[in-house]
Amino acid sequence: MSVAALAAAQPNILYLRDGDVVLYRRSRSLLYQCRYRLADGTWHRVSTRKASVEHAVTVACDLYDESRYRQRLGLAHRTHTVAQIAAVCCAELRTKIDGSTGKTASHDYLSCIERYFVPYFGEKCLEQLTHTDVREFELWRDRQMRRKPATSTLNNFTSAWNKLIETAVSRGYI
Repeated sequence: MSVAALAAAQPNILYLRDGDVVLYRRSRSLLYQCRYRLADGTWHRVSTRKASVEHAVTVACDLYDESRYRQRLGLAHRTHTVAQIAAVCCAELRTKIDGSTGKTASHDYLSCIERYFVPYFGEKCLEQLTHTDVREFELWRDRQMRRKPATSTLNNFTSAWNKLIETAVSRGYI
C-alpha cells in the first residue's frame, strides 16, 4: 500500500476510554457499532447509528458515560419501555399458562397487560412514570371499560402491574 492509501484508511477497531469502549464496523454494514464494559465487568453492545468515525466516537463515548452515570445512580444501564418489559412478561405468563404451572389468574394478568397497560403506557419508560401518569391511566381505563371496575378487577390490575414490575426487577431493567 502507498502512504496516501494508509493515511486515508479507516481503522477496523478503535479502543477508547482505556479499552472500556470499543468502536468497530461490521463487514456488511456502513454504520459503526460499539461495545462498552459496564461496572460489573460485563459488555454491552449497541449501534451508534453513525457512518462517520468522528460522530461514532462521540456517540459511543456518550453512551458509555450515560451508562456509567445511570449505574452510579442505581439505575439500569439503559432504559426499557413498558412495551418491551410487557413483551417479556407476557412470554413468561404464556409459558406458565401453556405448562399449566401458573394460576388461572395468569389469563387475567395477561389480558390486563395486553389490553390496557401496553396500549396506554406502551412507549413510556417504566422508571419515568409518575403518580399523574398512573392517575390518568386509571381514568382512561375506566372510560375504556365504560364503567367503574369492581374490586376484584382492580385487584387483578394491581397483580398484573406487580407481575410487570417483578419481571423488570428480575431482568435488571430497573
